[in-house]
Amino acid sequence: MEAAVVSVSHGALGSLLGKRGELLTAKYKLLKEAKDHITFLKAELESMHAFMKKISDADEEPDEQDKCWAKEVRELSYDIEDSVSEFMLRVEHDSCQPHGIKGFISRSKKLVTTMKIKHEIAKEFEGLKIRVQEVSERRSRYKMDYPVSKANKTTVDTRLLALHAETASLVGITGPRDQLIQLMDEEGTPPHQLKVFSIVGFGGLGKTTLANEIYRKLEDKFDCQAFVPVSQKPNISKIMKKVLYKVGYVAHDNTTIEMWEESELITALKKFLLDKRCLLHSICIWDASAWDIIRCALPENNKDSRVITTTRNEAVARACCTNHIECVYKMKALSDLDSRSLFFKRIFDSEETCPPYLDEVSAEILKKCGGLPLAIITMSSVLANQPNKLKKEKWDFVRDSLRSNFEMSPTLEEDYEIDRNDLTKQWVAEGFVCKAHGRDPEDIAKSYFNELINRSMIQATDTDYSGEVNFCRVHDMMLDLILQKSREENFITVVDDIQDMAGHQDKIRRLSINLDGAINNTVARSVQLSQTRTLARYGPSWHWLPLKLFKHLRVLVFEFSGWNRSEPLLDITGICHLFQLVFLKIFARGFRLVLPSRIGDLQQLEVFDITAEIFSSKGIKSHILPSDIVTLSRLFHLRVPWDMILPEGIGNMKSLRSLYGFDLGNSLDNIKAPRELTNLTDLQIVKRHDYTSDEISREVFHALENLCNLKHLRFNRAHFDASVDEWSSVPVSFIYLHSLHVRFLFFGVPEWIGQLHRLYDLTLTFREVSEDDVGLLARLPSLTHLDLCIEGTPKHTIVIRGGSGLFPVLKHFKVSCSGIPHLNFESGAMPKVEKLKLNFNAQGWDRYGAAPAGVEHLSGLQEIHVNIGCRGVKESNKRAAESALRRVAAMHPGRPVANIKCFVNDRLVIDDGTDETKLEGDGGGSSS
Repeated sequence: MEAAVVSVSHGALGSLLGKRGELLTAKYKLLKEAKDHITFLKAELESMHAFMKKISDADEEPDEQDKCWAKEVRELSYDIEDSVSEFMLRVEHDSCQPHGIKGFISRSKKLVTTMKIKHEIAKEFEGLKIRVQEVSERRSRYKMDYPVSKANKTTVDTRLLALHAETASLVGITGPRDQLIQLMDEEGTPPHQLKVFSIVGFGGLGKTTLANEIYRKLEDKFDCQAFVPVSQKPNISKIMKKVLYKVGYVAHDNTTIEMWEESELITALKKFLLDKRCLLHSICIWDASAWDIIRCALPENNKDSRVITTTRNEAVARACCTNHIECVYKMKALSDLDSRSLFFKRIFDSEETCPPYLDEVSAEILKKCGGLPLAIITMSSVLANQPNKLKKEKWDFVRDSLRSNFEMSPTLEEDYEIDRNDLTKQWVAEGFVCKAHGRDPEDIAKSYFNELINRSMIQATDTDYSGEVNFCRVHDMMLDLILQKSREENFITVVDDIQDMAGHQDKIRRLSINLDGAINNTVARSVQLSQTRTLARYGPSWHWLPLKLFKHLRVLVFEFSGWNRSEPLLDITGICHLFQLVFLKIFARGFRLVLPSRIGDLQQLEVFDITAEIFSSKGIKSHILPSDIVTLSRLFHLRVPWDMILPEGIGNMKSLRSLYGFDLGNSLDNIKAPRELTNLTDLQIVKRHDYTSDEISREVFHALENLCNLKHLRFNRAHFDASVDEWSSVPVSFIYLHSLHVRFLFFGVPEWIGQLHRLYDLTLTFREVSEDDVGLLARLPSLTHLDLCIEGTPKHTIVIRGGSGLFPVLKHFKVSCSGIPHLNFESGAMPKVEKLKLNFNAQGWDRYGAAPAGVEHLSGLQEIHVNIGCRGVKESNKRAAESALRRVAAMHPGRPVANIKCFVNDRLVIDDGTDETKLEGDGGGSSS
């Protein structure tokens, strides 16, 4: 985790130091003078990097002098890396000369200018050397030697406030407290053993307050008690001494525990607690290794001892509880009602005494606080201490101060969901994450992301069926900190009004624009944008800045909301000159996009992700990608609109890891091409036309056989014959699949699917599902999500049997049917299923309709979602189908949440590959 943070706070120093050695190789053929400059820069930059790391690692806040120097180093590192990258690209471009007569002429011209270019490069590095010397001398001149120069700052540990809070002043804590106390009172398995409970959640949620309340309620039931705060860098000896004193240990033989070694302290504590029932309250565990040592001192004495821990890291919480998930309590934010109660209680003693004219502004303030007790207490304290706290102007000031922070960032605004894959790939593109110890940068970036989730610094909003986070959001309190640091370090410039850019003093390194209307290019050209590394453009308007202004762009993101074919063509042909571009994503569904005819010069490109309708510059619909895209040797991820034809030679793109939108309408040679793409882990195959020949079916199969790294395979709109002989046996590569979505018809579950032991997500399409088919699927050991799509009305009831080892981990079960499915869940069926989804049409319910039987046997069921298509359906059938499903939900002893929708104006159809139900028509779905 530290490596990621250091890379960001140190500017480009981390990635730059990785390049300086490469510059000195024979490939770049530098003059000796230039090599000497680079050697000097290397030594100075390493020294600066070490100093910046010292600043980052220190506990104290750096003073203003240190901050100014650190900012200067960051800016200098960016400029040096831009120069280095530009030079390296020039060398790589010159090395890609054509062969034959053209190549000879080109090489002859190159010889004429080579010496001149080398002298220019040497001169440029000499200028950089002078700048580095000036920065180093400034540090010496002002005697900066952090951390000797420390800013004086008084800090208060908020946990102390929680520990000494009066019970009467607490809000929203009774329910969680009583729930946890009940769990703690229950006997474990085996009985009387030590049990550890961990409260996990974001900072400021009230974990310590809750734990302290539980401790107060229970302490009289135990022989001895101890409260132990654990710091981020714990001193284990000090902790053990505290525990010994708290539990009443008295040293004998005139010895003092102050002189004891760590092992002696652990032994003494374990021996002392051997015959006692103990309650230990340990707050803020930051690292599992610290807990492991504390745990060594707690004996297994069958005395029903209990431990309460708090942490921000879910992985640490699980470690404390030895992975007994039932002992991990995930702290939730306060409800709107409790938030109001706490807020007004601290200002007016009760909500009733708040003047009505403050209702609206107080609601806005509470919305910003997001249910965090610490935030609410802080804001209410600000207002309570105002001399004229009843004046609305005071409240408006507090609200506007909060609002200004959120309006700074369209990419991190309230409730904005961040795509994990996009985020981690952008980290790699910017050089924040580098290859280390043979590990792939994308894997390292994902581990950093997971660490942020575990530490509750970002919050998961959507997970896949394996439990991996897909989307997250930044909590409002963390957002404040991010924006503050971003401004201090010139990390990102966020623009809601293009006029805000006028007179901008710092070089803009990263630019995020969220505008509804046109962009004033005159203002934009007045700002230096050539050093911008990331450009993100959001909003409903198609207007953007001229791409030729961005010489060193590495990340380019355009996300346009809405569906707007009336807008002019979105012309992005300028990207062909962005030679340092690594990450390109354009999400403009419904917009008409014009691509450049050639993009082969973008040799640094790793991600090409386009969701839009592609047109020619003349406004004619196009289905063709630039033909030279196949020459992009570093391209890892390619997503194209589903109706695009890939150019010949796609098999040459051997670096590809993901390919979304591979159309079976491609030439037969291209259909064979994927067999060469052995690095593919994700593949989506689509088909624009219903008919596909047996020959293509066979070639697709043979192509897939070679993809030994394939993890995720999806067939969308691919209607071809799955009865071809090749499909009757398992492709070797399928054995390693994690998810498989197939939207072409099977006449039964292929036996080879039973061999996919790593598969956790499966979608299959049938005309009929037999009992044997269900039995085969039930034995898949890792399956957590199963989606069965049935065309027509099944002739037989689909019986889901119970029994040991059947559907052992399945959590989500979905059945979509263009007719009416008949389901029967026997006792013990699908014991872990939490969510049941049914999509069907109610036509003929009076003759064939029957609600699923035995739903009450799904013991773990938490949610039932039903979509009923009712186009042309008699009102009596609609009401009967809806009532029958509601009765099924009501009969379940666990009272699952029931979400039953009738689509009166639309006919329900089986979807074509997305997880959502597709409806024909204009909408009209209504929840009933």
